[in-house]
Amino acid sequence: MGDTRYLLAHDMGTSGDKSTLFTVEGEFVATRTTGYPKRSLSNGGVEQDPEDWWRAFCASTRALVADVDPAAITAVGFDGTFPNCLCLDSSGAKLTNAFIWQDVRAAAEAKELEGVAPADWLATFSTPTIGADKTLPKLLWLKRNEPELFSRIGMMFPTSQDFVVWRLTGEAVTERGAASGTRMVNRAHDDWSDEILSWLGVSRAQLPRLAGRSEVVGEVLPEAAAECGLAPGTKVVIGTGDAYTADVGVGLLDVGDCYLTGGTSGGIYAIADGPDGPHRTGGETSASGASLAWLKDVVCLDEQRRAAEAGASVYDLINAEVASAPVGSHGVMFHPHLSGERWPRFNGMAQGSFVGLSVTTTRADLMRSVVEGIAFNMALILDRIREQGVEARRMPIIGGLGSGEVTRQIFADVMDVEFDVPRYPAEVVTMGTAILAGVGAGVYEDVRSAHARFADYVGSTRPVPENVERYASLRPLFDEIYRALEPVYPSIYATRARLSEDAGA
Repeated sequence: MGDTRYLLAHDMGTSGDKSTLFTVEGEFVATRTTGYPKRSLSNGGVEQDPEDWWRAFCASTRALVADVDPAAITAVGFDGTFPNCLCLDSSGAKLTNAFIWQDVRAAAEAKELEGVAPADWLATFSTPTIGADKTLPKLLWLKRNEPELFSRIGMMFPTSQDFVVWRLTGEAVTERGAASGTRMVNRAHDDWSDEILSWLGVSRAQLPRLAGRSEVVGEVLPEAAAECGLAPGTKVVIGTGDAYTADVGVGLLDVGDCYLTGGTSGGIYAIADGPDGPHRTGGETSASGASLAWLKDVVCLDEQRRAAEAGASVYDLINAEVASAPVGSHGVMFHPHLSGERWPRFNGMAQGSFVGLSVTTTRADLMRSVVEGIAFNMALILDRIREQGVEARRMPIIGGLGSGEVTRQIFADVMDVEFDVPRYPAEVVTMGTAILAGVGAGVYEDVRSAHARFADYVGSTRPVPENVERYASLRPLFDEIYRALEPVYPSIYATRARLSEDAGA
């Protein structure tokens, strides 16, 4: 490929490492995803082994650089899941697996912290809460339940790529914006909070340095290069959290811009104007894409078999079944709270459910209700965005949930939105990561000019007016069901944990 220069982007997601190679001109070259497992516990814990992150990073990287000169890679950049809690000892060995963002074992600690946290400090966050997904309550849980391990913490990483960057460069760094999700930063979000660290019993020496999202934080060490296939000395850019990198890839730049991201969690973000000027608003659910994956893995065993036999996509078969059921799924409603809930419920004990089953309910009804439930739930975020003056009638849709035409149509009808479809909807996050890496390496002047090289849309999905009206009449019931179940969620949460423990899960 001659003198072509490349940018390598790694999205260290919940289910795997998606790695994508782009030219510096913004051309997509190839992508590779290497999966890794997670372990769900009866107490609400969800863990991953950081060594699996490193192995996946090395496998994805080696696959992508096999046909190019590693020395032609200008920089490697990252984004990752957050807020996590990965604790290493002073030698760099893991004390525990990473408590990832889906981990809600610290739901009680989160409620306790919200009751004592200064209101003016909480108000500095876009979401003025301390949910069970945050790092602070996770560390408090560890201090109370595993005090011996807590006393041996040498380093804590809150973002999945931090561990990989550390292995690559020897530098303990995390990105400033993603670190704000820990609820351990000061009022300006530009440094760790001495007050919180002192109260928790954690020192600055146990936490990574905070960096900007386009900062070159080191170079690939020779021993790391031998494992992953990169050239020694390759620049490493820290990047940011996966949600923030999507902002860059989709071009969230000006007031009124907005987009839907359909990954494992799934959410909607926008730029709204306010008394203090333009600001990013919106948020993520806990299990939007994860609910569709659950449907595939648990319910759609026959579709998996048929897809494997035909060499087809299992999601194409699922979409065909979803499309065969009517709007409203004959009254079945699914609430996608499989990992508690973040935006806009902020309830770590919320539980998933099907409501409205009858002897006439079909399998297709159940399947369609999952997609509709995801859409209803995400529409609650869009309501909050529109309340802030953002019209949000047209936006890009990215991620796996944006890949299926049937899912896009249901989303468009529920939310009354026209969705623009990128040429590579599943690569927009890594596109943003590549842009940040290019800015950090000096390839691009800024994010805006770089995005113009990468942007490429191939179509749109428009809402069907009669379906918009039907879904609008159903949305109040979706909320009413949640409100009715909300008082008993803690009991369901505790009972499920007890029964799982009794069964040895």
